[in-house]
Amino acid sequence: MQDTVIIGVNILETLTTGMYRDPLVIFREYIQNSCDSIDDAIGNELRDVNEGRIDIWIKENTVSIEDNATGIPAAEFKQTLYSIGESQKKAGVNKGFRGIGHWCGFAHCSTLVFTAKAIGEPVESIMKCNAEKMRSMMLDHRLKRANYSIDQVLSNTTEFLTKNVIDTDSHYFKVEMFDVEDMKDELCNMQSIKDYLSFIIPVGYATEFRFRSQIHKYADQIDQSLQEYHIYVNGEAVLKKYQPSFTTHGKGDDTITDVKFKEFKDDKNNLIAWMWFGVSSFKAQMVPANKMRGIRLRSHNIQIGAEDALQRLFNESNGRGLYYYIGEVFAISSELLPDSQRDYFEPGNARTIFERLLYDFFNNELKSIYYAGSRVNSAYDKIEKAEQIAEELAKLSSPSDEQKEKLNKAKDEALKAKDELEKLRVKNETKLNGGDPGTVEVVVNEIIKKNEERRASRPAPLPSSKLTPAGEKTTNKTTATSVVYSPPHEAQRNQNDRLVSLNKIRDIIRALVDASTADSIIALIEEELN
Repeated sequence: MQDTVIIGVNILETLTTGMYRDPLVIFREYIQNSCDSIDDAIGNELRDVNEGRIDIWIKENTVSIEDNATGIPAAEFKQTLYSIGESQKKAGVNKGFRGIGHWCGFAHCSTLVFTAKAIGEPVESIMKCNAEKMRSMMLDHRLKRANYSIDQVLSNTTEFLTKNVIDTDSHYFKVEMFDVEDMKDELCNMQSIKDYLSFIIPVGYATEFRFRSQIHKYADQIDQSLQEYHIYVNGEAVLKKYQPSFTTHGKGDDTITDVKFKEFKDDKNNLIAWMWFGVSSFKAQMVPANKMRGIRLRSHNIQIGAEDALQRLFNESNGRGLYYYIGEVFAISSELLPDSQRDYFEPGNARTIFERLLYDFFNNELKSIYYAGSRVNSAYDKIEKAEQIAEELAKLSSPSDEQKEKLNKAKDEALKAKDELEKLRVKNETKLNGGDPGTVEVVVNEIIKKNEERRASRPAPLPSSKLTPAGEKTTNKTTATSVVYSPPHEAQRNQNDRLVSLNKIRDIIRALVDASTADSIIALIEEELN
């Protein structure tokens, strides 16, 4: 009876060609290893906080990923790279900890080269791998055309070299993939790589996303500063491509006007995760083409799974509520461990608590917010539809009975909408004035306020001397739904143009600077104009 555990060649196939189906995952795996190394370099005072960087270079059918972190000492180089499923890193502390990520590149190139150098050493260490031959030997083994051990495969496909260097103070690590097989698809497609990296890896927010300072400030307040690294593709910095505006399904464009935050704590009041999410008018879901849509899950500021990793925590069909939002959930608990493919977290008590807390928040507060937002927007749409019909009919000398009926129906709908808005406004104000408003009330109040500001910027109507659709003369009393409008006088037009221009200026200022600074600038402008 044989007591020795046999580890077969098939484990190599699992770790190389079988572990990751998406070729772009190799960037995440190598980058997270580089980020851990940068952390070590900073901790060991080899680099200052802002000196670490990771460069991805793509040229023809060659891809390289290199960092300026600790490197690997020559004496440890072979053992480190030859190891399978063994690592000195600590789960829950380091970003990568299983010791398998560096094998992912074998599946996508003919030759894979690792180069490393530690500080103070006069040589750099090189591991050169014939990845194409390795895949061929593994295939022969699976098809029983040959019988190989892991040692035979590795010894026949890899070689270790050293090279003398002059600069002993340098320290770095580099991965190079030659003859990349997916060069016409993802791995050498610059746009695909940038789109993938801009939300997956731990980098800063795009400069046009004006809420980035609020997010950083909140993270610092709860002692959870974001881990961000300087990462470049062919010399161009990679940033999270969040933007303040987006396109919705059938409802036109919408804008992020604020961000809100939520902390998730267990029964012992330990912080296990926190999140931010964008506040808009919640007109409709974002279109699939919008790369930033959805609430994304992150650990150590590296995305877990795809954009829909948290979709199942919304209890609606297809988790549709997820795509009314942009946002990020940052897992904090060291017991929330990413699974081997980083698709989600490993099962356990920590994951159960995490899911319960997010499920409650998603389906009580986030769902209530976009439902209420949808009701508010629908109500204003009905009011404005009645106003639009009234304006159109005011231009006619003799509207038909059918047209009058259309207006009357729209007016009835608008009156009901006004009643609904008033009830919602009163309910909100009661909680707001009560001193303990929830996120739902605060956000809905903002949505109502933004709609009112938008309506105030529209040209104000004047009563028409023409007949109303009901056949009666208009009075000087005006309501949102009952007045038929005529073209405004010249003075009124000038005033309206001024209001429209001022509101455009307000929007531009708010898009460029933080809320406090924007309010100050706008106040000064209004004071000067008045």
